Amino acid sequence: MTTETIPSPPGMPLLGNLREMNRDMPGFLQHTARTMGPLSRVRMGTLSMLLVADPLLVHEMLVKRPQEFAKSWRTTRLLQGHIGDGLLTREGVEHRRQRRLVLPSLHTQRIARYGEIMVDESRRLAGSWADGQRVEVVEEMTQLTLRIVGTSLFTVDDDGDEVFAAVHDFVNSLNAYLLSFGLLPGWLPTKTHRWRKASVARMDRLSYELIRRRRERGGDGGDLLSMLINARDPEGGPALTDTEIRDELLTMFFAGHETSATALTWAFYELGRHPEIADRLRAEVVEVLGERPATMADLPNLPYLGQVVKETLRRWPPGWLFDRTPVADTSLGGHTVKAGQILFFSPYVIHTDPAYWPEPEEFRPERFAPGADITREAYLPFGDGPRICVGNRFAEAEIALVLATLVPRVTLEPTSGAPAQLSGQATIRPKGGLHMTVRERGR
Repeated sequence: MTTETIPSPPGMPLLGNLREMNRDMPGFLQHTARTMGPLSRVRMGTLSMLLVADPLLVHEMLVKRPQEFAKSWRTTRLLQGHIGDGLLTREGVEHRRQRRLVLPSLHTQRIARYGEIMVDESRRLAGSWADGQRVEVVEEMTQLTLRIVGTSLFTVDDDGDEVFAAVHDFVNSLNAYLLSFGLLPGWLPTKTHRWRKASVARMDRLSYELIRRRRERGGDGGDLLSMLINARDPEGGPALTDTEIRDELLTMFFAGHETSATALTWAFYELGRHPEIADRLRAEVVEVLGERPATMADLPNLPYLGQVVKETLRRWPPGWLFDRTPVADTSLGGHTVKAGQILFFSPYVIHTDPAYWPEPEEFRPERFAPGADITREAYLPFGDGPRICVGNRFAEAEIALVLATLVPRVTLEPTSGAPAQLSGQATIRPKGGLHMTVRERGR
């Protein structure tokens, strides 16, 4: 069968499904997957894409046949103007080379050194809140994870505030560009395009200054920047150039705090809606830690905390939308797929599929209790295969240590009982933010 026989949801002439995707992309894709089956055709104007909703087909693309599928030209074009040729956009030999050079900086032993920074920044945040204060959780978690990434991966110090402000603006401009789907040529002087160019220019200036100062200082500062400068390819490839280091810096600044901030936001959203889960989590942390700060070494002794983290990543996967394209004509799910055809998949859609997750809309950390029956292919919060996110261990440790630090000290109460509305940007966020009230707790 050809892809012309794949079912498609109804849409408008010329616009296709753009209106529904702009209104609620996560909900639209979820509904399309449930009603159209494992493969469906979604139209964005003249662009036709195939939604792959069957986790076994996704596993086939990512794990069993990764050499046959590459990132799509569309994703590469959307991201390159911001983050250049980092790990998110590289392919083939160059992707494998850069992955080899970046991975040592995110090794478990290195992450353990970052754990103290994660806890210190979390305690600083808790100390800045007052009992009864109303906070916007998305913004609070964004600032927290940005400081963690900046301090642990790049040792941003004296000019930290300037760098943090620039990264915040950079990420927001990237989100705005992604929401525009990149449908208009980049040379058009739209507000989004002007914002994009200004934010990238600002980050370029700061990034190259960070690189220059670190090269002059020399040695290993224990952070990602030092390791990228000093990295040598064990297979004999060249060292990273300043441009390649800049691209990895911006990639990590973007991916290293946006995803964790979103996951933490949803964790507090769910803990606020389920106080019994928050109480059980708090009791475990206090029993294991007492009054002392959490460390990476404590995480294996906090099993319920681990279940809360995994269930948060299932219910609200930050990296919620990915795509691939065949490098040559191929077959998938019994259909012939032409080279260049965009295939996309959503961990959010797969993680809420009732065929694999009973009552998937419910938040149940016990799904990940020891011995639980989970279909491995249906859980992919960080992707899968050779391109699985290199920062997955860093992110999971960060989420766990922040929760272990904040949950015993404060309760964040919902200001509304209404379910959050979703905004599908680079990550899935609560539309309009998430406002909660701080309640201090004694240890």
